[in-house]
Amino acid sequence: MCRLLRVLTVVCVGVFATGVSPALGAFPGQNGKLVFDSERDGGDTDVWTMSPDGSHPVNLTANSTASDQRPSWRADGEKIAFMSDRETPSNPVPAGFPGPDFEIFVMNADGSDQTQITVNERDDEVPAWSPNGKKIVFQRDFDAIRGQLDYDIVTMRADGTRERNLTNSPGVQEFDADWSANGRRIAFASERDGDGEIYTMNPDGSRVRQLTFNAGPFEGSPNWSPDGRKIAFDSDRDAVEETPFQVEIYTMEADGDDQTRLTFDDLSDFVPAWSPDGRKITFSSFRNATEETGFNSDIYTMRADGSHLKQLTQDLAFDAGSDWQPLNNQYGHHGHHGDDHHGHDDDD
Repeated sequence: MCRLLRVLTVVCVGVFATGVSPALGAFPGQNGKLVFDSERDGGDTDVWTMSPDGSHPVNLTANSTASDQRPSWRADGEKIAFMSDRETPSNPVPAGFPGPDFEIFVMNADGSDQTQITVNERDDEVPAWSPNGKKIVFQRDFDAIRGQLDYDIVTMRADGTRERNLTNSPGVQEFDADWSANGRRIAFASERDGDGEIYTMNPDGSRVRQLTFNAGPFEGSPNWSPDGRKIAFDSDRDAVEETPFQVEIYTMEADGDDQTRLTFDDLSDFVPAWSPDGRKITFSSFRNATEETGFNSDIYTMRADGSHLKQLTQDLAFDAGSDWQPLNNQYGHHGHHGDDHHGHDDDD
């Protein structure tokens, strides 16, 4: 269940709650490689890339024996942020614990120069870049007791400095943050009204707006389309007694209108991510899992309307958390500064 929590961004509070789930927005550009995490090389989880058709898989973190998860492309496609519980001099194993906590790392697109950028005694998870590459938004567990959860949304400079807690809501789970391509809004999931719903806010935490209103069901993994007009997300709103863990992929307008279901399967489809050209969505799915294979998740793509489903990974390992590399991005970090001039986010 721990692994399910870390990858689905669904938590063990009620049936679902928060954990680690995509959601990462697409920056406009041409479609490059897919990055994802996988257990296919053994017991640990590594960050991999592959071509958009599923070919040419490459393990970027084979050097690590820890859990490297939730990779996110920078807008120029040259760097990847990810979370890892690897042991480092600044992330030792605390006395009485089986291993280190999760911290945020960044690396080059080929896996070189893996650098830890958060240093603390809390779990830092699910990083997502700002469009100009100057900042990273992520979720931090502020509960002092490991295993208990108290997530807030935090931003920092890309070097790990100037941290800022945007939600600051003790006892309320805030998670799965994702920056819009124009830098003006951050989408996130929250349990502030009692269950998981999707919200947006300015990059300084102001002007919070609730987009989904479904008492009971869990909504998570918001993911901005590259034009900023739509948000993909996952939800168990259509689960029934026969399929209690059924999570599906949905889209909606940026203001919450026109909520549309895209996937239809008795087993969970989760963590959607738009392609940079806005024509496709990649996601993870348990639809081929069996009692024998257990939590066997694979990576899929589909058109943005839910048609033309294609399975990309076909091994018996856990493949999940995919994000699409933008190429020739007009909003690359050298040229676009929208996230520094909206929402009074002027701490740079």
